[in-house]
Amino acid sequence: MTRTHRILIGVVVAGAVVIAGIGFAGSYAAVRELALQKGFGNFSYVFPIGIDAG
Repeated sequence: MTRTHRILIGVVVAGAVVIAGIGFAGSYAAVRELALQKGFGNFSYVFPIGIDAG
């Protein structure tokens, strides 16, 4: 594998991590809001993590 290939792989991996982070943040916010509306109370802060990890 050439140096150029390694650089391109690094760019793609970094981009995928950024996109995944944005998706997780949006999902966390939406699920947390729904959990608050359904009366989960303080558990609504950790509930979205369980949903996304599952």
